Amino acid sequence: MNFGVGNPKREFTVESLVDEKFRFAVEACPSAMVMTDNVGRIILANTEAERMFCYGEGELIGEPMQILVPEHLHAKYMENRASVARHRIPRRFGPSSHLLGRRQDGTEFPIEVRLNPIQTPDGLLVLSVIVDISERVRTDRLKDEFVSTVSHELRTPLTSIAGSLGLLIGGAAGKLPDQAMRLIGIAQSNSQRLVRLINDILDIEKVESGQVIFNFKRIETRALVEQVIEANRGYADGFNVRTKLGSGSDTAEVYADPDRLAQVVTNLLSNAIKFSKRGGEVSIAIEKRGEAVRIAIRDHGPGIPPEFRPRIFEKFAQADTSDARQKGGTGLGLSIVKQIVARLGGEVGFADADGGGTVFYVDLPDWALMANRAIDIERDSHDMRILLCEDDPDAAIALREGLRPVGFSTDFAHSPNEAIARARHTSYSAIVVDLELPDGDGVGLIRRLREQPEVYRTPIVVMSADRTWEKSSGSSGLVCGWIEKPVNIDHLAQILDSALAREPNGRPHILHVDDDVDVLDLVADILRSTASITSAASLDEARRALLMHPFDLAVLDMNVGSASGLELLPALRRLDGEPIPVIIFSAYVTNLDANPQVEANLNKSGASLDSLVAAVRDRLMLRSAKVQVNVR
Repeated sequence: MNFGVGNPKREFTVESLVDEKFRFAVEACPSAMVMTDNVGRIILANTEAERMFCYGEGELIGEPMQILVPEHLHAKYMENRASVARHRIPRRFGPSSHLLGRRQDGTEFPIEVRLNPIQTPDGLLVLSVIVDISERVRTDRLKDEFVSTVSHELRTPLTSIAGSLGLLIGGAAGKLPDQAMRLIGIAQSNSQRLVRLINDILDIEKVESGQVIFNFKRIETRALVEQVIEANRGYADGFNVRTKLGSGSDTAEVYADPDRLAQVVTNLLSNAIKFSKRGGEVSIAIEKRGEAVRIAIRDHGPGIPPEFRPRIFEKFAQADTSDARQKGGTGLGLSIVKQIVARLGGEVGFADADGGGTVFYVDLPDWALMANRAIDIERDSHDMRILLCEDDPDAAIALREGLRPVGFSTDFAHSPNEAIARARHTSYSAIVVDLELPDGDGVGLIRRLREQPEVYRTPIVVMSADRTWEKSSGSSGLVCGWIEKPVNIDHLAQILDSALAREPNGRPHILHVDDDVDVLDLVADILRSTASITSAASLDEARRALLMHPFDLAVLDMNVGSASGLELLPALRRLDGEPIPVIIFSAYVTNLDANPQVEANLNKSGASLDSLVAAVRDRLMLRSAKVQVNVR
């Protein structure tokens, strides 16, 4: 392990920061560990880090951390590091952040990184713990391919087989001998069982991977339960079991996906019917219990064996009693129930029933109490206040709790109308919108928000599992960021950090728009000592930047891709509505003297970079003079 001592590039001494125990712990760690100083140079790298990135002993010491990251991810790494430095708390990045490491030979591989800030008398150090997740990614890909194969190669033919056998039993091929009918009946029963097994596997895979979209609504539980009982009446008759809704059941409302909640109740009800004695009864009760609404399904069956209880909600779990085996089933029903209930923000459990049998119950948050929690009453006065437009209460609460430690207070809106009302009456630093909302689409909500004068410049971040909405809706210029679902809290915090960033100590901020990346880099280099520079290679990028930062000056190319840079002029406004001064820096210069917003018109080929620097400084000096006059 190397600590920067004796490296010819630069001498680093960290003896005062680490003792022998720390050295041994770092070296013994099975993960790669790299420590950087306050300017991002590597001062420590254990043997695993050198092995993982294919460097020799001591070769990493003194190098910038960026050499371990592909070039196209350098900016992302710097954002992550800046966020950790700003909030002074550890952050984990990947695998949903799509992070990649870069070996010495240039090959790339997926990684997961945890950045840990360490404050020392000599400045802030950052310890990076890096894990190679190549095998995990490969396994996930194989699992996805298997599920896809099951879906397309097995389900379709099995459905056809079950359907054909059903037609034979129904007499489609004429009357068959009794022996043949018995065999066909066995074949049909088992083919249907295989279809159910495959469907259950696909269902649980989709729920676990977050692919199932939950459409939350305000639900009256009594009406939903009555519908489920009626829909399963035929199934209950087949077992000679009566089903009913308890007479003392409460009238209560919950906020859930009606289809998924019906699936949960159906699974529990059918399970209770299956294990009831012939002539028995299954009852469903609805009860308000504190802050929750409980839906309880009671049977009069043999109960659950003690040895089976700890694993009853596991995949493919089935009791080993002969009676349980005779009942059949996939062993996935209760596992699916648990997954769905968790996504609904509730809990599922079971208990022995008085007089024999079992009670399975589902507890969901009471609608009335949950609606009152939309406002974050635990917010700290120093937190940035944001609005989250999310119809999934479980996801909303998880995001609130995840963002709280990094300085964000989160209010909820569960519908477009609620979001508009909250945004108009409360000043939010940013708004996060889930595109899948009830009673309206997310893109429509974003357009409505931008029409409100109170929200016109508020940064909006989109959550979506599919980014094709951006091109199809033409809404890219209306938002300042996008994050993939399921949401990675760290990534969302980074986007919000960037959207809410403001330049300290009055340092001027310049927007440079040009479709030539080389020109963007060159201008950023020469103006970096004068101001903070945000570079945009397209008009959409520029519009997003305008939503994220207040600018003092814009440097604009006349032709940006296939569009005219002048199309951006109406959007170049400060928060108070005043126009942002513009310097045209383009190979195609036209007469713009009539436009008071354009304060200089420079030709790329004719004007030197010194001329551009001089023009920028002149305009910034005028700005500074105006600020001083206003202060006086």
